[in-house]
Amino acid sequence: MDFSLFMERYGYKILLAVMSALVITFIAVPIIGIAVTAKKFGLTFGAFLLIIALVSSLFFRRTSEAYAQAHGKYFYDNRKRR
Repeated sequence: MDFSLFMERYGYKILLAVMSALVITFIAVPIIGIAVTAKKFGLTFGAFLLIIALVSSLFFRRTSEAYAQAHGKYFYDNRKRR
């Protein structure tokens, strides 16, 4: 079996395996890092994550409202139609 026939038969399976491994790695590394840090620092780390989540949700809400107001002002017509 030559190389082109091999790649035609198994190339997509190999590509799928490599891409799946990359996606799993990109997802697993942060999760493992958070788990190790949580195990090391315990309740302090949990409180820190909770504070970060609350603060980021407040900033996300403000930026989302500003974004919506900007689009409402510039992309929608407030004039009444006849």
